[in-house]
Amino acid sequence: MKLLLIFMLTGLVCAAAQAGSDELKPLKDWLKRADNGDWLLDNGHYMLRFGKQYGYAGIELRILAGSGRRLDQFWTPEYTFHPMCRFFDNISFMDAAGGEIQGYLTMNNTFVEATATTVDGQPALVQTGHLQRRGDNSQGNVFFQKTMTFFQHHYEVELSVKAPPGSEYRYADVWFDINDDWCHRYANSAGDILRLRKSRADCANAAGSWRSVAQLDRGYGVWVSVSGPREEILVALTSPEILKPLPHAGFTFFDGHDEGGTEPPNSSHECIGLSLVGGVSQPVPLEPNEITYTYSVNLLARSSYEALYARD
Repeated sequence: MKLLLIFMLTGLVCAAAQAGSDELKPLKDWLKRADNGDWLLDNGHYMLRFGKQYGYAGIELRILAGSGRRLDQFWTPEYTFHPMCRFFDNISFMDAAGGEIQGYLTMNNTFVEATATTVDGQPALVQTGHLQRRGDNSQGNVFFQKTMTFFQHHYEVELSVKAPPGSEYRYADVWFDINDDWCHRYANSAGDILRLRKSRADCANAAGSWRSVAQLDRGYGVWVSVSGPREEILVALTSPEILKPLPHAGFTFFDGHDEGGTEPPNSSHECIGLSLVGGVSQPVPLEPNEITYTYSVNLLARSSYEALYARD
């Protein structure tokens, strides 16, 4: 199954490379620290900023080889609506008491450190620390280490999480929040395909959209994707054998809500969730409470929507 996943992703990446729009920078220039402490990955194909204030969760994503427009849903702090739904590659554990999170718009997470390194010669960023309690902004009980290794068209992540023994969660996710201004469709390896409309809710809530690893594993990888006219974001689980035994692990997808009425403008968004716990309405135990698994985030570009899909 891993081999099939590699073939699938290699084909997508090779097709992206054939678009001929990449002007890659030297490896030594990919990962830089900004004056405010943020880490910025810019390799010429894509850029992704990791915000120090938010525990180094992602706060800006652009595929430079595509449209170059902003694809994430991060808003500056004056937009306080839905403050936890603004980040790209953000860890969140929701328990009965209100949960813990890596990045939260109105909080300053000082409990995470981030260090640049290399893995097999590729630039990498290691994030280590604790999630933050949403209730009182204090250090949470969930410890994590996230090693992100960057490549030309994608990055690979090894994520280790450790929660207190016996802890229960309604969800335990890595979130990838995406601006729905550019998204046209959602798809996954379980065979779901969904049209996405700007500022409109087109699917069930996150719990209702949950698909298990077994459902997603049809022999050619475990993945979900969101795509638009020039770009596609595809998140793939590269170690499905680790999460498959967990009864509530898999992927969820949230498609915001219909804007209007009391809902503020520009608050609707798409959200891929890579779940250790998903699809439940009441908290369930996270067993085992210490897990290490891997996933990849593929950032693909084409010259046009037709070139991306031939025909939709």
